[in-house]
Order: sequence, then C-alpha cells, then structure tokens
Amino acid sequence: MGNTGLKNIIPGMILARDIKDQQGRLLAPAGQEISHKLIRVFKIWGVGEVHVKDPEDNITENAEELATPRHIREKAEKITRYRFQYNDLNTPFVFELYRISYLKKARQLQTNPDTGYFYNTLEADEMTRKKPGIHKKKRVNAEHLVNKALRLGTIPDIYYKIIAAINDSEASLNDIAGIVSKDITLSAKVLQLVNSSFYSLRQKVDTLTWALALIGTNQLMTIVSGVSAVSFFKKIPSKLINMVGFWEHSIACATAARLLSTYYPERLDSERFFVAGLLHDIGRLIMVQNLSADYYDLFKQARSEEIFLFAAEAKKFGLDHSEIGAQLSSHWNLPDSLSTMIRCHHFPKHAGAFHENAIVNLADIIINALEIGNSGEFFVPVINPRVCSELSLDKNMIQPVVNEIEDQLADIFEIIYGSTE
Repeated sequence: MGNTGLKNIIPGMILARDIKDQQGRLLAPAGQEISHKLIRVFKIWGVGEVHVKDPEDNITENAEELATPRHIREKAEKITRYRFQYNDLNTPFVFELYRISYLKKARQLQTNPDTGYFYNTLEADEMTRKKPGIHKKKRVNAEHLVNKALRLGTIPDIYYKIIAAINDSEASLNDIAGIVSKDITLSAKVLQLVNSSFYSLRQKVDTLTWALALIGTNQLMTIVSGVSAVSFFKKIPSKLINMVGFWEHSIACATAARLLSTYYPERLDSERFFVAGLLHDIGRLIMVQNLSADYYDLFKQARSEEIFLFAAEAKKFGLDHSEIGAQLSSHWNLPDSLSTMIRCHHFPKHAGAFHENAIVNLADIIINALEIGNSGEFFVPVINPRVCSELSLDKNMIQPVVNEIEDQLADIFEIIYGSTE
C-alpha cells in the first residue's frame, strides 16, 4: 500500500516500516499490528502518515513456499525441526522464527541440496560411532585459562590508550582522534563504519574528528574492541573452528543485539549491546586454544548426544565459555555490565539487569536459528518466554530485524574482520 495518511489508517493494518518521532525515538516497529491505541500515539507525536504492509505481501510469501519443490520443503522442514527440537513451536514468537528459518533453509537447499544436512552424512555417522569420554570431568579454572591465553598474545597498546582517553573527562575529540590516527588500520575502519550502511549517512565523512563527533566514543570502543579481539585470536586451529564462520556469527549477533536494543521501550546505549554481542562467544576461542584435544572430543560428543555445546562444556569442565569470556572482558577493562551480559547470554536471569542480558540472549538465538556463521552450536537454544515478555516483543518484529541484519552484515563484517594487521 505504501505511505498512507493517518486518517486512512484503520486498526488491523500492519506497519511496513519503523515509526519514529523527530528525535529518532522508536514509537512502533515494522511488522506491528496497528490498534486504536497506536493511532492515538501517532496523533500525540505528530505522525502524519505511515507505511503499511500490502496484504499481497503475505500471499507472495506463501507463493514462494508453494513454488518450492515438495521434496525440498520436506527436507528443509525436517532439518529445521531437528534444530528447533528443544523449543516450543506453539509459542507464536518461536514459531515465527522457526518459519523464517525454514524458508531460508528451503532457499539454501534449492541451491545446494546438501546444505546443513549434517545428521545424514558420513561425518555424523562417524560422530555417532565414536563416543569420547564427555562424562569424564576435567575441571578448569576460568582465570587460569584467561591468564594463559593472555600470555600467548597481546592486545595492541593503542587499545589501552584509547580506552584511557575515552575515560578521561579532559580528553577532547581531537585528542582521541590523534591517538586513533596513529593506527592506520583502525583509522580506516572508523571511517569505513561511519560511511557504511550501519549509519546510512547522506554525506561522506572524511576526517577522524568529524567521524568521532558523529559516532561518539562508545561506538569507537566498539570498533577498537572488535578489531583487537579479531587480531588477538587469529591463530586458533582451523581444525576445531572456522574463524571466518565464528566471526560472522559474532558480528551478526552484535548487529542483532544493537537492533533489538532499539525496540526496547527504554532508551538504551545500543553500542554496549554491539560490543556484548561481538564478544559473547569469545570464551569459546580460549577453550579451543587451550583445551584443543578435549574440546575436539567434546564437540563430537555434543553432536552425537544431541545436546547444546555450552551444556556439554559445563558438563565436562564445570563451566562454559560464557564464564571465561566474562573473565577476559574484565581483564580488558570493559565495563562490568558488559562482562555480565557476556556471562549471562545463555541464562539471562542469573545476574545483572535481566533485560540487558535478554537482548544479547535473544540476538544469539536468532543468529543461531538463521545459521549466520557458526560458533560451534548446532541446535537452536531455548527461548525463555520471559525474554519476549520482558522486552515487550512480538513475532512481527523478527522479519524486520532479520532484514536489517542482512542489509548491514556485509559492510560491518568487512570492517571488523578485514585486515587486522
């Protein structure tokens, strides 16, 4: 239908785009059904017209599914249900995520019939035959592993200099820009990010001072943390984990967490969620790096026993990667709230502010469901009903978030994961 004047809007229509006030505050997300109450909100905030979804859009989605060969649809459904087996598909939010994942899988299978069908491959058969000793516990100490990892690599000095300048109330943007300019790679990435789809500015930004004035020091910390983390873990054995896939998953989760934070009723610092999403699985790299032989067996056993990889970690080592990641973030002097979000990204109610943990938790689940990259987890983690209720989210916001992730991911991945030398 396109843009429609407010006087022509009737309850039951579906928003096709986010509605924001003049200050950029989100009033209603794309995909939300318009109610009498929402129309009153639009009037109060002076919204003159909105973009509503054409009823034919749903027909188009159904047509896409029906146009897919039946054997492809059945295969896609079998794979997707297998991955969602621990989730309740009777929950509308969960089912919508399942539906989007299923349609994506069907499109992938039309291009490559063997995509994601691991449990019917020789690899899966071999995993099933071999039964490594996951039940033989090997207790590990998070702080010991982090200290060991820190001895094997170093964070560039510029990271600490920038963080110190950001925390110095007397440091100006020119001072911070001067520090950043000493690192050619980092300087380029700051300018790349500002000129990317992440911000969608109408004019090109060509100086660091101008860039920092636009993005702020919190976003600068995001870039510095991302580039530093990628550089730090460049030498992880590829036998155990695909680093491109790992960072694609992490950067997608960061993007999703940032987007989800804008849907929350309270105004939040979205850049914090980007950093938390980016580093949420960083502890897994430390485990792979320092416990490679045990972790290889653990990975195979988690697949053969059909359990979550983070649950297998806890079962084998007495803790999972989230605790190790939180320890590392503390060593890097990141804020306590970030460490808590990393520690609780699988169990958001365990500590700290539930809604903050829930945003990273949900972002991770969405990216796992969509199979964007791979950090080692195969099954889609369980969505806690409280997460949806606490964040006041409904099923209609999933597709817009997915669309935004797909629009932004390529740019952000190139910026964060590109050359880090």
